[in-house]
Amino acid sequence: MFKFGFPLIALQVCLGFSSAVIAADAPKTKPLWELGVGGGALYAPDYPSSSQRSVRGLALPYIIYRGEVFRIGDGQAAQAVAFENDRLQLDLSVAAAFNAISEDNALRSGMPDLDYMVQIGPQLTVKLGDFQFAHNGSGELKLALQARTVLSSDLRRIDHRGYVFEPMLQYRQYGLLSPDFDLTVSVKPLWASERLHSYFYNVDPSFARVDRPAFNAEQGYFGTGVNFYGSYRLNEKANVFFGLQTTLFQGAANTDSPLFEKSATVGIGAGFVWKLWASERMVVQP
Repeated sequence: MFKFGFPLIALQVCLGFSSAVIAADAPKTKPLWELGVGGGALYAPDYPSSSQRSVRGLALPYIIYRGEVFRIGDGQAAQAVAFENDRLQLDLSVAAAFNAISEDNALRSGMPDLDYMVQIGPQLTVKLGDFQFAHNGSGELKLALQARTVLSSDLRRIDHRGYVFEPMLQYRQYGLLSPDFDLTVSVKPLWASERLHSYFYNVDPSFARVDRPAFNAEQGYFGTGVNFYGSYRLNEKANVFFGLQTTLFQGAANTDSPLFEKSATVGIGAGFVWKLWASERMVVQP
């Protein structure tokens, strides 16, 4: 989602650029768990298609757990694996997004705030190809089919905000230019139910004004994310990462909404991870 203070929201979003690169080591035997600290900053639109941006920064515990069924980190905030082999994986996965204070956004001023959001649902991942390059570099191409329910919370109550379908084509190359540098590129079109579109783009008549007429949103295509993530291993314990999130809204269902501003937005993020402890037990996963 356009891309939990729980603290997984913060881990997925502010360290959100790191979710695809925090443990971007080439496939090999890894510790069952790792603990450490991480920090990062994200500069991104207040909400999908917004022209205003905000900076978020956080420092959080860094946790990876690589169990047979339940996992944290390694590309997901959290997931529960139902089935996997060398080519297929079916799991229950989670993603999330920050809140937005309407009074800090000129176009939404006077409207209700946008709460923290969480997505949860099944994901089928298909490995389409493995690649080997000179100097021991490698790459992998995956297709992930994600269907999720969306919840929002102001930390006092939880509301259902509809459903999304988000297929993702992802290419990750390990050892690009340097054995310690990894790069991930993904393309993620998103379709959403009317309830989620309404949450971002509806204008109730009670909040209408001259430059913000009443509007009822429709279901359908939401936009496409084209994202780039990079990670560099400084040593066995420290990683730095950066990310570029681009979202294209051409052809989206609710471009006529007075809250819709830009047909393309960009967010940037950067941060670090410092591993302090790791289990002696090692595991291998496809």
